[in-house]
Amino acid sequence: MIDFCRYADYFAAIEEKTVALGIDRDVFFRLDPVSAVNSRGLRDEEISLSPPDVSRNGEELTVVWTARSSLWEKKEYVFRLSPAFLSYSVRVYGKGAVDSIDYLIGDRRNRFYGSGYEAADYYAPLGLANAYSPNRVFTTAQETHLGFLGGFSPTPLVFSFRMAGFDDRFLLGLAALPGNASFDGLTYKSVRFGPDISRFCLHAGFGGYQEVDGCWESPAVIGLTAASDLEGLRRYARWHYGRGVPRAAPGEIPEWWNGPFFCGWKEQAVSPGIGNPKDAASQEIYQRMSDTLDERGLRPSAVIIDDKWQKEYGAALPDPEKWPDMRAFVDAQHQKGRRVVLWFKSWDAEGLEDDECILSETGERLAADPTSPAYRARVRDFMRTLLSADAGCMNADGFKIDFADCIPAEKNMRIHEKGVYGVSLMYRFMKLIYTEAKREKTDSLINTSCCHPLFARFTDQARLHDNYFALRDSVRIMKERAVLFRAVMPGVSIDTDAGSCGSRRDFMRYARECVNFGVPDLYILNPIEDCALTKEDWEEIRVIWNAYRQANACKRDETKKRLPHA
Repeated sequence: MIDFCRYADYFAAIEEKTVALGIDRDVFFRLDPVSAVNSRGLRDEEISLSPPDVSRNGEELTVVWTARSSLWEKKEYVFRLSPAFLSYSVRVYGKGAVDSIDYLIGDRRNRFYGSGYEAADYYAPLGLANAYSPNRVFTTAQETHLGFLGGFSPTPLVFSFRMAGFDDRFLLGLAALPGNASFDGLTYKSVRFGPDISRFCLHAGFGGYQEVDGCWESPAVIGLTAASDLEGLRRYARWHYGRGVPRAAPGEIPEWWNGPFFCGWKEQAVSPGIGNPKDAASQEIYQRMSDTLDERGLRPSAVIIDDKWQKEYGAALPDPEKWPDMRAFVDAQHQKGRRVVLWFKSWDAEGLEDDECILSETGERLAADPTSPAYRARVRDFMRTLLSADAGCMNADGFKIDFADCIPAEKNMRIHEKGVYGVSLMYRFMKLIYTEAKREKTDSLINTSCCHPLFARFTDQARLHDNYFALRDSVRIMKERAVLFRAVMPGVSIDTDAGSCGSRRDFMRYARECVNFGVPDLYILNPIEDCALTKEDWEEIRVIWNAYRQANACKRDETKKRLPHA
């Protein structure tokens, strides 16, 4: 053993070619410091590795291995150990474009390589949780990817490992900071050799967009311990907030953000005589929905106009055939005490010009480009048209941002800002939408499905997203998602979305319980097969909403009483 440090939360034993990490006396991992930084379609292979250099600064320990490899003039593998966290990163020297990094893979010239583990399984904070299954726990023999996955885009990029017979967790995750996040996620990979030898590594894809000309240091793998998976997620988030990532916007939120909400998507799907639900996103049909809300005595604070009110997704202006006078509809809703939120399709290039788009290698329009000056100017223009109260504008009140997981991920894309890909590209997109909306209307609502601390500042409200109609446990499934959002983005409001309309019983259970963990959001007004609500059900929903509003008013009054007088 070369060196050893024991902190309150974990210990680390530094050996010539491994770092053993554990809790109390039990070793969770024996990490191999060697990582492969693959470039231009070539696999990075180790040539030489020097013994580690160890230095101390108070309680902090830094360990650096120096290496040469087939693709880089020099590499340095850097562990930084401190009482609360540890981090591991790779510095490469030379010239190339990073395709991917296999963190902690070891020297692949050896018969056996990879990092050793004693963990039996791990928790992965998935959104829709494995194609709608609520399972998020996997054995260490299974591979799992975290990134842009439907309900959470992106997910928290961290795995929480459990060792058999041990309560505490050891977490390994990838840091995502604004200046160094051009990767598309994090994958846990099992590295197996025959029936008896099994190790692991962590994989991150960079798509070839991270250029190196000189020296570049990779995003860090973060290590931390916690008493539970959920506490581990909180600590992963705090690591980011402690390094300059802004938290959710401080201060009291506008009262209307507290809901309840009504979203017209399911009603679009069951509108009589309509084949495609998108065709029902019209002024005529939404006026019917508004009238039905009045008849039922339901008083949502906002109506969400869903897919597709736009003539073209990318241009994001109302379709005049569907919406001959959107401003008149919005004004009428405002008179009823309701705001109007517009559904927004992320990335879609419909109606955009080439200079506003991310293009494929062959020049095909793939997606809107948030780094394009032309697209940024367009966003500013349509935000004014949609949100401003000026004559000729719509005076709407915010956006429900959907399809964020459709972020482009091809090789050799033409993006205006070089080196931007993956999480960094998503960051620029969400920042653009948020900033331009707030520039036009400060109390506009930005509702997203981002579940990572990097996006907390650009998310007023987190949407729990779709629940598969064949499932019958909406309360548990959606509550788990709400808990995950609150762990990584504290202070962000929660849109509970619709639960499931697959059965009346499950729908009503969700209507009763969702008010306890977020903003209720109603999606249906008319009977749906297997979910035909009775007159008594509608009366119960009306009572639930009234009680929810009253409880929020009481909380607001109590908060004001506790504030110091000016």
